[in-house]
Amino acid sequence: MSLHCTLAKGVKTDEPFLANVPLTYMNKSSLYSPALWSNFLKKTSKNKNKLKTYPQFDHIFDFTQFSEKIKNLVEDPTLRKIATHPFLPHVKILTKTPRYRYDDSLKDYCLDTKIRPISFCSHFDSYIYSFYAFALTQHYEQYIRTNSFHECVLAYRSDLNGDCNIQFAKRAFDSVKSMSTTHGKCSAIALDITGYFDNIDHKKLKENWCEILGQNELPLDQFQLYKSLTNYSYVNKDSILKHFKIDLAKHNKWRTLLDLIPDEIAGSSFKEKFVLLRKRKLIVTNRPKIDNTGSITYRGIPQGSPMSSVLSNIYLIHFDKWLYNLGATLGFSYFRYCDDILIVCKSEDSKALNNTIIDEIKNKYNLTIQDKKTEVIEFRKNHKGILRGFNNKGFLKPTLLSNKNEENIYKNLQYLGFEYNGQSIYLRPGSLSRYFRKAKRRILKTMMMVYGKKSKSDKIHKKQLYERYTHFGERNFVTYAQNAARKNYKNSAGVEREGLNSLSIKRQIAAHFSILEKETKKKSSQFAINKGKKHKS
Repeated sequence: MSLHCTLAKGVKTDEPFLANVPLTYMNKSSLYSPALWSNFLKKTSKNKNKLKTYPQFDHIFDFTQFSEKIKNLVEDPTLRKIATHPFLPHVKILTKTPRYRYDDSLKDYCLDTKIRPISFCSHFDSYIYSFYAFALTQHYEQYIRTNSFHECVLAYRSDLNGDCNIQFAKRAFDSVKSMSTTHGKCSAIALDITGYFDNIDHKKLKENWCEILGQNELPLDQFQLYKSLTNYSYVNKDSILKHFKIDLAKHNKWRTLLDLIPDEIAGSSFKEKFVLLRKRKLIVTNRPKIDNTGSITYRGIPQGSPMSSVLSNIYLIHFDKWLYNLGATLGFSYFRYCDDILIVCKSEDSKALNNTIIDEIKNKYNLTIQDKKTEVIEFRKNHKGILRGFNNKGFLKPTLLSNKNEENIYKNLQYLGFEYNGQSIYLRPGSLSRYFRKAKRRILKTMMMVYGKKSKSDKIHKKQLYERYTHFGERNFVTYAQNAARKNYKNSAGVEREGLNSLSIKRQIAAHFSILEKETKKKSSQFAINKGKKHKS
């Protein structure tokens, strides 16, 4: 008996809701078509060697071998198989990303940590969501092209002809150059939406979802998906480990999170362990929230679901259209990459435009712009006649400074991993420092494989280190940076794309190989001395 059959026979998960579905849902057409499935199968099968191995309640699902099981559900013309499918709770983890950022108060760069909650759906459910995300993305892309605002939305698109952050950043920086040339100066406003996925309003999301489908109500299967992603339940991975006092270092053989729960506490079956999780209130449901006025609101979808990305775009279709059309009228450029908004406008319009955007997204979409992350950079010529970016946070007009202290208010525009100062384009310092931190951790791991207690080799094998962290690899940070530095390059599909043509980026990564080689020799020597062994090569 399959896992999901077991669930349907008595384990409460996200409810099917079929009994309470209005009749208006019952006769809607399916998104499925043989051609669509063929394209989805082709796209998904490209990652046949990349099984999703994150911890969940079900076993890893090999799509290349068992894709017919997914097809059997999504091709059902009655839509009832999906409508009655019991979706498992998500597993939530907190990812911590060290970032090297400039602190205005300290007037220097410092290390910061960004914490982001990520929710993983079950391995089987992920492919159901992936199919619908694939289908909905096509409807969404057709909608934004029909309404002529497709140029401003950059993230989670399949119709961008191979463009990536390199091309998106180039468009933004070129916009700065063009506007500053035309008007003598311009301003770039970078805005960040606070907790975007956690604050998506359910009612508006559903309305927009229907709109891109051209229907008054969601079809039965998609209604179930909507409910599973708005009324979703989840378990915090750390809560399970802490509650049952589980030390992962002592559990070498486990395939699902339920394997870690002792049988003597809950029983050996899936159902028994799941019942225990609910009894001990370790399964949490996305509850209604109370806003600042005391009103109850229904908002939030899990960040990490295969459908979350396309739904995050669908939620802002009217905002994107409004702001893009306003830009066409007032003469500014608008770019949005998920929850990051960038405006390139006339300097005299920057303050009013910033306030207008904040009011619009707050009053109509219940979203908040993070003030501390808002950056306003005015690009104008310095005393030498060279275009530079100046810090203009607070919309105070930069004073005419002397030659000695003018550089105190220089500010680079950071966008999608790159920086632009008005003349040159660089890799963002945080991206570069994160690359070296990861590389050094890999070097340390390589040394442990040689000098550790369980070492079985007398040689330092550097192949994987080189493939991941040097220009000898095919798709890593260094090769990406090299592509960005070029005037033109060919992407992984062999299609020629325009790079940033940046000598500065070339200089930033020029010494990466010698730095890693030096660090490898240094660590090898230190380990050899500590272990009383000869230096291995």
